[in-house]
Amino acid sequence: MEAVKGYKEKLTRNLDMILSVMGVNLGVFIVLLYFLINLNQADIGITVLSACLIYFIFRKKFTNDNPISPEKDRLKNGLNLSFYLVFLISVLIYSMNMYYRPISYFILICILAGIIASEILYVREGDGVASILLQIFLLSILIRAGIYYNFPSLMGYDAYFHAGMAKLITETGAIPPIEISSKYLYYPLAHIFISITQLMGGLDIKDGIFYSIGFANIFSTAGIYLIGKKLEGPQMGLLAALLINLNNHNIVSGITNITPGSLVLCYFIILLYAIFSEKPGLVQTGIVLLFTVLMVLTHQLTTFVVFLALVSILLGKYLHNFLYGSLPTAAVGLNYILFFVICLQTYWMFTYVTPDTSFFEMIIKPLMEVLKVGSGYSSDELIAGATANQNSLEVLILHISYLALPFFAIGGVLAWFSPRDAKKIDKFSIALVVVILYGFAYGIPLLGMRNFLTSRWFPLIAVFLVLVAASYILNLTSLFGSKKAKMSAIFIIMLLFSFVMVTTPGINKDNPLVGKETTVRNQFKNIEIQPVKSLSAVYSRNILMDSPYDSCLFYRDRGYNADNATYFNTNQIKSREISDGCMVLLRRSTLGEPISINDPNRYGVNIIQPLPAEFFNSFEASEYALVYDNAEVMAYLKEKKEVQN
Repeated sequence: MEAVKGYKEKLTRNLDMILSVMGVNLGVFIVLLYFLINLNQADIGITVLSACLIYFIFRKKFTNDNPISPEKDRLKNGLNLSFYLVFLISVLIYSMNMYYRPISYFILICILAGIIASEILYVREGDGVASILLQIFLLSILIRAGIYYNFPSLMGYDAYFHAGMAKLITETGAIPPIEISSKYLYYPLAHIFISITQLMGGLDIKDGIFYSIGFANIFSTAGIYLIGKKLEGPQMGLLAALLINLNNHNIVSGITNITPGSLVLCYFIILLYAIFSEKPGLVQTGIVLLFTVLMVLTHQLTTFVVFLALVSILLGKYLHNFLYGSLPTAAVGLNYILFFVICLQTYWMFTYVTPDTSFFEMIIKPLMEVLKVGSGYSSDELIAGATANQNSLEVLILHISYLALPFFAIGGVLAWFSPRDAKKIDKFSIALVVVILYGFAYGIPLLGMRNFLTSRWFPLIAVFLVLVAASYILNLTSLFGSKKAKMSAIFIIMLLFSFVMVTTPGINKDNPLVGKETTVRNQFKNIEIQPVKSLSAVYSRNILMDSPYDSCLFYRDRGYNADNATYFNTNQIKSREISDGCMVLLRRSTLGEPISINDPNRYGVNIIQPLPAEFFNSFEASEYALVYDNAEVMAYLKEKKEVQN
């Protein structure tokens, strides 16, 4: 027993060093695989290698001495004033440009993030933080409104279905039947929430979504601040709140592709605050149980991720008890996990995706098949990674955009496993959650399963990432001795971090600074929406158009059956053969910007390219009649050929 105790003490005393050395070796191994078997994940290897190496080198120099004395400091007042000045300039630039956000707008957004981060260094325990939280919220609203309202249409793909369902609830006062709602007949809370917001504010569906889900995602991040404040103080809480509002995964989930999972994210943050506040009592228990049930009724897979996270927290607490002899708090116990399991499994078993398949069966059946016969995906599809013809700068920016937060989080996890922080049970359990959830997020696809949609887990995982990342960024700034050096360091870090986050194609389709050749715009101008409104009111047959222009069918005449719409495919592009009696919608912009063209010969494969000029001009032939032209969109009707006897 004494020997076991001795080994355990050595392990806990050197856990961060052991993990950092393992991380360096793992990073080197992944990079070597790039050269040996062309594993297209060298960027992940470099991230793991560099993050672990930097921590290993500087681990003994990290301190908690971050606050800067605000006494007689004119710079603090100047930062506060400059934020509002730059903010107003940003709003002015945005308002002067329709359908386009210039590079100056993005630069000012990044400067605002740097200013807020610099102000955070002045915060001490007991200081008021309302003004900084307000600045974080204003910046978040500016980013999200800039994306959301730059075009009159919605943004995203799933967003249109959910908007349509919410709109029907507003108009009829009832949840649409399963023929319309599909599986969301059983998961309607997000749609009801949007509908209530519409009715209370007298809003249209676009504003209803923004003022309900959009604002909820922004203001629920105050819970991140409260969790961070409890774990390490107000500086870490504020920086974590800033990071999650800048993280592109959370921007996508929070505004650019609204789904019920967006509301689950809000519930999750509130639930975590209730758990980590450690204020046992009837109120806390009621909040935990209430939001658990609300999540189960709101979405399926995101709730499952929440379940995994809470199980990981409980596992972390018991592991901490084994290693450090701590007493796990009762906020999340086995009884609660059992309650969650019963709620989740029972509801999954009685909610249907098809008339014959429950959601539970849809999830479990592929898992059983994989365990029995193995994956149906080749090794190339699983580990080689996708390649695209992009220049080096684009590749660098795009890769950094999804590796920047994990880079800082890796250092934060190692720091929270260090002797100084690992004795704190909450920090230890959160660090373990990051490791476990990332393992699942990358491991499940390697089994060949796609129905868990692990790419949608990252906004929820980011709730933990921003906590450890914020702590690590503050540790990095503590390496600098002078006030100017500290402020310069955190300003530059946040400036660069926000730049790679807000310029990614996923949230910047109106003006992609990178990936112009592969970014498909899915927001539309009024001049593009109007043809669909006008033509669907007078034409009931097949309409052929590009994807994702079909999203404008959301604004179609109610009498038009959206199932009659079809989309360009590669066979049509090559042969230029269109069925008789078909109406074709052509957008002139598609000659210069890429669209998504389906390959009917390969399931789920789309070719991203502009429409070839030869195909576009082929509709000027005599068998096509031009029936609509508003300078941006043209409609051609192919006349039926007469059959000669």
